[in-house]
Amino acid sequence: MVARDKGNVVISLSDKRLLSMDEFAIYTSMGMNRTRELAELSGALFRAGRRLLVDRAKFDRWCDEHDEA
Repeated sequence: MVARDKGNVVISLSDKRLLSMDEFAIYTSMGMNRTRELAELSGALFRAGRRLLVDRAKFDRWCDEHDEA
């Protein structure tokens, strides 16, 4: 999954630790409202000033711990 193209450098979402809410919505394949709820519920929401970021590693650990399969 390609997140952004910074000049000639392409950064994939799986290589980033902190994702913007838009990137997190792409990562989870869900809508913005549900991704915000999941980020808060998992404790992965990170605020940097006015920016909302999601700690992908913390969210992935939370998903592994709450796997119902």
